[in-house]
Amino acid sequence: MEFKIKRNVLAKTLGNIVKIIPPKSTYTILQNIIIEAKDSNLSIQATDLDIFIKKTIPAEIIEEGKVLIPGKKILEITREANIEDIIFKLKELKLLISAGNAQFNIPSLDYQEFPEVPKFPDKKWFDLSIGEMGEMVESTIFMVAKDMSRRPMNGVLVQLKENELRIVTTDGARLAMNKKEKKETAGELIIATKVFDLIDYSKPEEQMEIFIEERVMGIKFLDTTVIARLIEGPYPNYEGVIPKEFTGNCTVEKEILDGALKRVSLVASPHIKNVKFDFHGNSITLSASSSDIGEAKEEIPCVYDGEKLGIWFNANFVLEILRHISAADIIFKLTSQSTAAVVKPKTDEDMTYLLMPLRIDNWE
Repeated sequence: MEFKIKRNVLAKTLGNIVKIIPPKSTYTILQNIIIEAKDSNLSIQATDLDIFIKKTIPAEIIEEGKVLIPGKKILEITREANIEDIIFKLKELKLLISAGNAQFNIPSLDYQEFPEVPKFPDKKWFDLSIGEMGEMVESTIFMVAKDMSRRPMNGVLVQLKENELRIVTTDGARLAMNKKEKKETAGELIIATKVFDLIDYSKPEEQMEIFIEERVMGIKFLDTTVIARLIEGPYPNYEGVIPKEFTGNCTVEKEILDGALKRVSLVASPHIKNVKFDFHGNSITLSASSSDIGEAKEEIPCVYDGEKLGIWFNANFVLEILRHISAADIIFKLTSQSTAAVVKPKTDEDMTYLLMPLRIDNWE
């Protein structure tokens, strides 16, 4: 095997591929990638056993062949090369790399030791632009549960229901849902978050195709193919916890709320960051206190159409929602001090955040 390739093209591709390589694994073969030179292209594969990725890029193929080689080391060599073209040549299980005056001799492995790649699903489910998928995922993925004992909530729910594509995440204390009109076959699956890290969002106008089969999904976009094992469900009944009726709606400017909440939360308990939101008239009074730090209170303007209501929220949870909303104004849809609040951008009906209130013994 021998080929010549542009350094910047290979570096970009490897930078995406190695994201899937486990940081530590007793199965050391997973630290390696397959590089195959064939026709006028180079294909590169990697896996963590749950997800398989393959990218195909153009190269000058001098001699066809295939090699199994340490992925991160090849990336490091490629990034540090100070020449436009790099030449790779396999000779007696050694990969010779020529990068200008720098020469490397890297031991390779038998590519047949690489784990067997599952069959790509035959059934196409739907397609979507890369940009649309990126927006939906970016606005929701931060609410995925970190607790590994809650396996379904460690993933992202992708659901087609009632002519809507829905992306849903939750950690049990809060929930995010973004939806778009999509008239395709109904269904749902739970995907590991790492799958979305592998998508190249640099060409948002390009389409990506989603394929499904039992326990496996496939994604095709640009020069990339991904096969991922699904996370087994069931996913929590998120629709059952979203309130349908509200006693009050509050519209507030995002930047004003963000600044005031950051200031008041400075004296909140470091563990739960509890800040009280008092909705009354056309203002919100934010207050917090802790015995060893002190007290703080700040009133900000809003437009509120309900009765006086006080609710405690985790300030960090609210601030994280605000960071993922681009709209200038935020709407809080409220029911009671013990019921989840719905938070939405004023200009985007498709985006919904659900925030559970904190349970504080003394509400006053």
